[in-house]
Amino acid sequence: MAELEIKPHSDLKHLESHHEGDEALKAPVLKSSLDQLTPWQTVRRFKKAILVCFALCIAAAADGYQINLNGNIIANAGFVKQVGVQDPKTLKYALKPQSTAIWGALQSLGQLVGMVLLNPVSDRIGRKMTLYLLWTILLGSLIIESTTKTWQHWAGAKLLAGVGVGCLQATLPIYITEWAPVNVRGGAIVAYAVINNLGSFLAPMVLFIEKNKDPLNWKVAVLTQWAFLGIMLPIFIWLPETPSYFAARDLHDQGLAVLRRVNGNVEGYDVDAEYEVIKNIIAEERERREAEGMIDGNWRTLLKSYGDCFKGTNLKRTIASSLPASVQQLTGLAFLSGYASLFFQQSGFTNAFEITTILFAVKIVAVIVICLTTDRLGRRSMVLSFGVLCTLMLLIVGVLGQVHKNGATKIILILAACLWSVGSVGLGALGWTFAGEVASQKLRARTSGLGSAIAVLFGLTFNTAVPTMLQTNGANLGYNTSWIFFGTSIVVLIVAVFYLPETAQRNSAELDEMYEKGVPAWKMKKFVTDVQKAHAARNGDTIRT
Repeated sequence: MAELEIKPHSDLKHLESHHEGDEALKAPVLKSSLDQLTPWQTVRRFKKAILVCFALCIAAAADGYQINLNGNIIANAGFVKQVGVQDPKTLKYALKPQSTAIWGALQSLGQLVGMVLLNPVSDRIGRKMTLYLLWTILLGSLIIESTTKTWQHWAGAKLLAGVGVGCLQATLPIYITEWAPVNVRGGAIVAYAVINNLGSFLAPMVLFIEKNKDPLNWKVAVLTQWAFLGIMLPIFIWLPETPSYFAARDLHDQGLAVLRRVNGNVEGYDVDAEYEVIKNIIAEERERREAEGMIDGNWRTLLKSYGDCFKGTNLKRTIASSLPASVQQLTGLAFLSGYASLFFQQSGFTNAFEITTILFAVKIVAVIVICLTTDRLGRRSMVLSFGVLCTLMLLIVGVLGQVHKNGATKIILILAACLWSVGSVGLGALGWTFAGEVASQKLRARTSGLGSAIAVLFGLTFNTAVPTMLQTNGANLGYNTSWIFFGTSIVVLIVAVFYLPETAQRNSAELDEMYEKGVPAWKMKKFVTDVQKAHAARNGDTIRT
């Protein structure tokens, strides 16, 4: 197996320059010659790579559907009758608060397992084989859901569903990061949020339609998940492995072949030269790790790699990868999204689905705008702005809980919920970009999984607590639940200001350099890296500092 070596610029003929004396020209090529294209030019040229990324995003609809089905089906009378308990006095069926708490907790726990414990599998067997594994896990969860008779059966299904969804959520940002061109990488990952929100909306929609036909019918919503599973498999079969995975394992013939298959017909794209850029980035990271005594290939090193994610600059990268999704969780995701139907039902709305529909429409428009603008406007300022918006809306909801309820307060609540949804969906969409972008190549799978897992820990806490907070036979806090999230949101936003970097238009080598030099997160957007200087020198450009 060939050793992975850093190739100097002279080995890449189309990147040669006559400035032989310039020190920057002696550096290895770590930036593609096509990185200067505009996002629209990039999309037009890299049609197949964009299609590869979008195809995986389509499979993500199962993610949103699974998660939101759990939060909305508990309001279905048929489901309550099937797995709930009957009050001997009123003869009415109701869910035990402990049951709903356990379901939410197990699903979040499953996500945690899928993101962290299945993470090394991705590095060992590849991104594509990991997709097959998560599909099999989701298959098991659907079999149990389709045959559910008791609340314990549903709990087991939610655990497996969480593992599969967690594995998908940890693998998807990595896969897209390794395939999408740098100039549209953010938009490609945010496209996942568009499809995810579509799946999220379909769950309450199916339940609403069936409720009008037969209020006790809940099985149809569960069985429709098989359609999502059926769509996923042919997509997973068609998707190629990533060239970065092959390069990291010194399987260069396969890496070149798969890069040629996807980008071989792109105008101005030199497959050999571009693959050298991928190899150079990986080789530089490998040299750093070997200098630190990190040797690949054994379980001791694997365990140590998890510890490394919490040391030095890697700790900052792990925190950064978790922040947008953590901000989303701590600004009320479980409260105003995961259990939205339950909240609006308890707030006096007779048709909570109509409110859910309005929120969905707002989310879809917002996430499409984010998808089209994030690579131009950047990500850090967007995350902070969305976090502030969610926090302000939580304040409004909390105030509404202290005044007399009437038609006007309901309208204000809906408006506040819509604006909160814009901020929350933005945080969720951008969260996946940071999960895939911030980490170094070697620790990408580990950092992405751990960063997502940190957010899931918050989800585990609130998915367990929020149903109990809202249910009338629980704490019955209603509007006042917002005060809890108002407090947590302020704390996490302060952390985000100091640790959240700007990743738009930056590749792995540039981020590695900035973290290595200790550049503060709030200064990364305007910082000129040595990688940029070398790239500009080869092309005869001048960078203004």
